[in-house]
Amino acid sequence: MASDEHHRLLERLEDEVLSLRASPAWSAYLAAQARFHRYSPRNVLLLSLQAPEATSVAGYRTWRSLGRHVRSGEKGLSILAPLMRRDESLDPEVVGFRWVKVFDVSQTDGTPLPSPVTLLEGEGPDGLVRRLEGVAAILGFEVIRSPLPPGVNGECRWASSRIVLEPSNQGLQQAKTLAHELGHVLLHRSEPDRARAEVEAESVAYVVLASAGADAAPYSAGYVSSWIGHEADPHDALSRSMERIQRASSRVLGLLVPPEGAEGANQ
Repeated sequence: MASDEHHRLLERLEDEVLSLRASPAWSAYLAAQARFHRYSPRNVLLLSLQAPEATSVAGYRTWRSLGRHVRSGEKGLSILAPLMRRDESLDPEVVGFRWVKVFDVSQTDGTPLPSPVTLLEGEGPDGLVRRLEGVAAILGFEVIRSPLPPGVNGECRWASSRIVLEPSNQGLQQAKTLAHELGHVLLHRSEPDRARAEVEAESVAYVVLASAGADAAPYSAGYVSSWIGHEADPHDALSRSMERIQRASSRVLGLLVPPEGAEGANQ
């Protein structure tokens, strides 16, 4: 049955995540991520108001230490940093705040940041992107291609019922991204937990591509692992969403027309 096959595919994804976490690439990724601050809810809100598309934010010196430099003329993003009073006889105390400037990775140039994901190459199974575009149309979404910020491969724009794909990516990556966004369409119109939403959508993409004969693991394992969290158990995270992932995957695959020339395609 489809649900049994999807269960096996999710177990395979879990194995891919565990394998990645034992690799030097994951260690390098964690070392880079440790250089970024964890911002307070207030600063997260400030950043989202100034640059909703921002992904990785740091100060000028942190970017220099990571081998990148802020481009001339870039406008910094304002956040509040605490002013601390330090006394050897007392614990440090916050006595006020000051405005400081930080910059998103899209405002910098230099050495690429270590990444847990590898963009998929090649065109993938015959007509898969076009067939997934047909699924999007049935669900009421138009698929367009338009340049997106660095590191962003796709967006689900609810207000306009559009899915946007990065046009510079190759066909297989576009298919994977489109399947991911279809997972959001089916599951996440009102999901408040961003991490859970991203794990579920990427798992849907992994299952859909595997069922169509393509391997998304070089991208999906790192993406899922980064959203699960550095210390969380992948099995627990995937298990709690198993039914939702299976339901959305089955829906996408049920609407996916067979490739041209497949048995029964014209019946």
